[in-house]
Amino acid sequence: MHVPDGLLSVPVCAATGAASTAAVGYSVRRLRDRLADRTIPMIGMMAALVFAGQMVNFPLVGISGHLLGGVLCAAVLGPWAGCLAMTIVLVVQCLLFGDGGLLALGANVLHMAVIGVWGGYAVYRFLLGSDAGPRRMLMAAMIASWLSVMAAAAAFCLEFRLSHPAGAFDYRNVFSLIVAFHSLIGIGEAVITGLLVRFLYRHRPDLLYGPVAEGGSSGGVRRVVAAGLVAALAIAAFLSPFASSLPDGLEAAAERTGMARLERSPAWSVFSDYELPAIGWQPASVAAAGIIGVVSVVVLALLMSRTLSGWKSDREGLAA
Repeated sequence: MHVPDGLLSVPVCAATGAASTAAVGYSVRRLRDRLADRTIPMIGMMAALVFAGQMVNFPLVGISGHLLGGVLCAAVLGPWAGCLAMTIVLVVQCLLFGDGGLLALGANVLHMAVIGVWGGYAVYRFLLGSDAGPRRMLMAAMIASWLSVMAAAAAFCLEFRLSHPAGAFDYRNVFSLIVAFHSLIGIGEAVITGLLVRFLYRHRPDLLYGPVAEGGSSGGVRRVVAAGLVAALAIAAFLSPFASSLPDGLEAAAERTGMARLERSPAWSVFSDYELPAIGWQPASVAAAGIIGVVSVVVLALLMSRTLSGWKSDREGLAA
């Protein structure tokens, strides 16, 4: 659900940008206060996996969908680090690949990194309760994932209505299509997230966010991070070229309601449509772009880690 430029008005983009900036800043502040040794490498790994996963569109009934990853990030990283991981993904997608408009970046961060992670985590924790078993965790992750997709879709519908005068569009039709398409996409999101969270609970519960994970050792995490990065590179290289070419939920709704005429081409993008023009064979072009994207989100996460670690060291020095 990457909103391109043109669909939302400048005031709405400014408001969502301000809200997203405040939310990401608050996440940084909260994370800085409880930065564990395992947090930064896990942020890089999850950002890489989500980026790669979002390149693989799965076919549905006349449309396609892909993993959003908000609840998955929250279940592994918690709400603050999860918000930062999703923001890193969205920034790289926007600036390198033109996926989501530059002016609409704040709206996309709000939908997927704030509503998707914060809202999804709130529902997930509420449903999980204090006595979590594998079945309850599976259901909590699935319900939270589906609701997070629907909440993001509803937020876009509200923003779109506020962006245009009455009568400019058949808003009832717009809202119906957006909700219907994303209710299907949400099922895929729920299944993928639920199964992955359940798998981690059974085999590596220490990787899930919580008191045990936050206080745990980082020794075994390094191997997990390395395996996760290899998996992200493999998904980008070998699965993304075979992603469904059907339009995603927002694209399909835009084509059917006339919203598409409002869309503007990205202000800039280095690798438009996740392809490298210099490579003639399309599957290899997509694979190369995916690998570059995975490396980029990891590099951005490492740069962020230096900033956070520096802040932590400065604070500890002042406290001493």
